[in-house]
Amino acid sequence: MNLEEFLEANRISQEDWDKADIDTDTLVAIESDYRKQIPHLNEAAEFLARVLQKCKHVHSVRWRVKDPDHVLEKIIRKRASGSEKYGDVSVQNYSELITDLVGVRVLHLFKHEWLDIHEYIKNSWVPVEDVVAYIREGDEGAVIESYNENQCNVEVHPAGYRSIHYIISTQPTLKKVLSEIQVRTIFEEGWSEIDHKIRYPNFMDNKLVSYFLTIFNRMSGSADEMGTFVNDLVADIKWKELQLEAKQKEQDEHLQKIEDLAQELSNERTENKSKESNVSKLKLEIATLRKNSISIPDISLSKSRLAEIEKMTSVTRDALKYSDIAKLNSRQMDALKISDMGKFSSAYDEIMSNEKFAKQLKLNESLLEKYRSQVSIGTKVNKKVRKPKDEN
Repeated sequence: MNLEEFLEANRISQEDWDKADIDTDTLVAIESDYRKQIPHLNEAAEFLARVLQKCKHVHSVRWRVKDPDHVLEKIIRKRASGSEKYGDVSVQNYSELITDLVGVRVLHLFKHEWLDIHEYIKNSWVPVEDVVAYIREGDEGAVIESYNENQCNVEVHPAGYRSIHYIISTQPTLKKVLSEIQVRTIFEEGWSEIDHKIRYPNFMDNKLVSYFLTIFNRMSGSADEMGTFVNDLVADIKWKELQLEAKQKEQDEHLQKIEDLAQELSNERTENKSKESNVSKLKLEIATLRKNSISIPDISLSKSRLAEIEKMTSVTRDALKYSDIAKLNSRQMDALKISDMGKFSSAYDEIMSNEKFAKQLKLNESLLEKYRSQVSIGTKVNKKVRKPKDEN
């Protein structure tokens, strides 16, 4: 490819070529060396992609190794814009000056996830340059504040791109490789891909196309915001559901406790009823016992009364003894009357004249009468003891 074809294919004007002020031999040498490095760069890119994909917040990873024509185009444009960095570019140092020969793009779903990816990258490599967060003019909010809080240089991108750029150094083999990692949302990736495809080949300076691409850029930003809102909404709903579930569980536990207490009360009531029934039965037994009991009068005897009864019993025995004697005397008197009235009369007179006998006879009669009275009282007492109490 000759120079004219090269400039036309890469949309480089003659004016820019003149400003770049670089000889073609240098460009040819750089291109030749770079083509030799491409296999090694591919390995470095694949290694980076594998490591980055392990981050749980990464949705997907894309990588590429810069095309040789694009390497030369970048050198020309940087020199044409007056970049001091590329002022002495050569085949020996171009791989150190061009930091995006290997480019890895990390995509995530929600804007706030950038911070987790940011921490993952910084824990894996040490950036060799400051981290730059590109925003569109007019962007603001919590995400922009989080860029500043995490030591990112916030810059407005002239084309409206939004992404965070890291320049890191890796060394899968003996040669060190500089790589650029770009982190952005899927919506930003979609817009940038469409913008790059449409703007650069044919309508780079067309104002109408640029206007609608700007509207598209805003729509992609709104889509990012909506995605974040929906994600936060779902998180809030889940949190509310967890709270509701916890409250429901707590309520179920309280209900179970109430049911257990109710069962305990029911068991205690049943037990109390059983106790009350036993008490009622006991009272009934006592009443029945009282109803069927025999009232026994108090016939306890004092010591004096007991001695009196013993004395009375002894006297009664004597009375009975003397009563037999009296009966014998009476029969003797009858016999005497029958056989010999004279003898009887004299015997009777003799008996009656016997003062001692007369006193004894009177004493016998008195004791006998007292005995009969005591026997009569004892009989009445015995009858009362045996007689059951009248029913109520």
